[in-house]
Amino acid sequence: MQMTKHHSQVVVAVLFILSVTCDASCKYEKFSADHTYCKAPNKKCKILEKGVTDKEKGTIVKCHNTYRNKIANGKEKSLGGMPEAADMMEMVWDDELAAIAQKHAEQCEFDHDCNACRKVERFHVGQNLKLDLSNKKPKKTEWKRMVKKFYGEIEEFDKKCIEHFHFSTYGHFTQVVWATTWRIGCGKSMYMENNRYSVFLVCNYGPAGNVADKEVYEKGKPCSKCPKKTCCGESCKKHKIKANYEGLCKVLDVDSFQK
Repeated sequence: MQMTKHHSQVVVAVLFILSVTCDASCKYEKFSADHTYCKAPNKKCKILEKGVTDKEKGTIVKCHNTYRNKIANGKEKSLGGMPEAADMMEMVWDDELAAIAQKHAEQCEFDHDCNACRKVERFHVGQNLKLDLSNKKPKKTEWKRMVKKFYGEIEEFDKKCIEHFHFSTYGHFTQVVWATTWRIGCGKSMYMENNRYSVFLVCNYGPAGNVADKEVYEKGKPCSKCPKKTCCGESCKKHKIKANYEGLCKVLDVDSFQK
């Protein structure tokens, strides 16, 4: 059948619509139709500030690694002293986790999204949240205070749960020091709610910690159970890499490492 000019235009229009529809689809929908990355910002929320600066990214990673190194080297004296960790990974910033965390922060709802709603191709993702309220506009984002508060839940921790984790009131702490978690990405939004400044902080962690009945970390001499393709302490010298934390397993090639 011969195609008329009118029919040709219709076909082109349909193909264009299909193309736009495909391009507009969100690649994370395969994990959940309600995936956080696929959501637009909350229209009811007037966001005043958002995002994390490069300097803040460094602060977040450093704070986490400082506490993790403290645990790994047996220098934490709370609870009568915490045992050393043999397999504690050094954390690095992850842009994908941060992008999803930022999307969640822009929902302006202080609650966790679902596990599948933050999942990525590489692994399941853990999450810590904090909401700060103030009558005056904060001059800076208190990332250090956030991590300190998360870690402070160590006071509620039961050391028996190092080998077999179960959910309780110390989940923020255990996610911060979960040995096999080594990627972190965070987001922030500041908005007004009930005439107060609300600063919503979201941190996503991968691979996720806080897995029921799994160990938070393996007890033992620091660096003694690091996975392959990592270095730790003195062993980093042969790779001509500086070990920033003497008790943490440092990934040699961040892009190719799988665990």
